[in-house]
Amino acid sequence: MMTPGTMLREARESKGLTLADVAAITRIPKTMLGHLEHDRFEEYEAEVFVRGHLRNYARELRLDPEAILQSYERMTGKVMAPPKVEERKRMTLRPRAVDQELNKRAPHSSGPMQSIRPSHLVAGVLVLCGIVVMASFLTSSRATAKDPASFPVASESVWEIEQDVEQTRWLLEQPAQGTN
Repeated sequence: MMTPGTMLREARESKGLTLADVAAITRIPKTMLGHLEHDRFEEYEAEVFVRGHLRNYARELRLDPEAILQSYERMTGKVMAPPKVEERKRMTLRPRAVDQELNKRAPHSSGPMQSIRPSHLVAGVLVLCGIVVMASFLTSSRATAKDPASFPVASESVWEIEQDVEQTRWLLEQPAQGTN
């Protein structure tokens, strides 16, 4: 009797794939694929991850996922429990008459908002907010160099300081004389 890990490893090797190749295709971490191939299922936190990874790995290798899961169940003794009675009731289809009655009471809306994802809605609102902020900066009534009349008039003391700065800068830029 072959273990699920052995079946997966032999199928992978027969196709000439490495663990890295399969990890890139399935998006299952390489270490977890190694655990599956070596039948180290205790490395997984939950049973659902073991079953899901076995199923996905088998599908990518073109193996029957159910055969792999049955081999896993035989090896570990962990059999998936059938759904409870309440769950089976929820999974059964309603009669057409019940569906028609529900449609009469609350007709389905098929408007444009029905197909929009919440993440897209949030992204749209953020883009609109950004546009409003940019527009407010561009249309603000701040003084610019194009509109000198709106600048405040400088007092004489500020004017004198600016003149002193200009004279100092001019003196510093002059070449030194008398040093040869």
